[in-house]
This record gives sequence, structure tokens and C-alpha cells, in this order.
Amino acid sequence: MKTLSWAHLRALGRADNGGRWYPREDIAPYFSDLRAPSRAWPNSYAKAAQTLKFARWLRVNHSALADQLGLV
Repeated sequence: MKTLSWAHLRALGRADNGGRWYPREDIAPYFSDLRAPSRAWPNSYAKAAQTLKFARWLRVNHSALADQLGLV
């Protein structure tokens, strides 16, 4: 299994004017216990989304979406 790139993240969420990345609503529950992005830590959610743990979670909980992203 592979991890997600920044190109994948653009399909899974949005960035605001401050460069903070936020996930779409259907995958947001994964990030509920993580530090929210701030100006000091704009990539807190994005870095968590680029882990193997998240790729596995996505495969189990949103398999169709994982297939679209090419996660095997």
C-alpha cells in the first residue's frame, strides 16, 4: 500500500487562503482528535493524511474513494 501525495490531498479536501488544508466532510471524522490547522501549523491535517495509517483507514472505511485514488 502507498501513502497519499499532495495531488491526492487536493481531491480529498481544500486549502484556505492561509494554506491550511481541510478534509471533505465524509473523511473529516478521522481528523477529529488531531490538532486543527493554524498559521503556525498549517499542515497538521495534511501530514496526517499522508500517513500509511490514514491510507489503511481510507481503504477500510471508504473503499470506493481509495480505489479512485489508486490505493491498493
